[in-house]
Amino acid sequence: MTAALLDSPAHLPDRPALDGGGTLEELLSSVLTEVRANGSTECPVCRARMISARARGGAAAVGAAACGGCGSRLT
Repeated sequence: MTAALLDSPAHLPDRPALDGGGTLEELLSSVLTEVRANGSTECPVCRARMISARARGGAAAVGAAACGGCGSRLT
């Protein structure tokens, strides 16, 4: 991870930003909530598209998501 990603992360307005007083747990929880509700969201690491495992046709845990850009995965 580069310092540039940590200096000024772009987040959707309804997500807690780490630099705005939110916790990492709150950020990741909001990402998973959005994936469960919409099937995809913005990756909190690289801002690429993160989609649910079910949307990809995977048999992963319900609510699991993977980023198509950096490969980050949340469960």
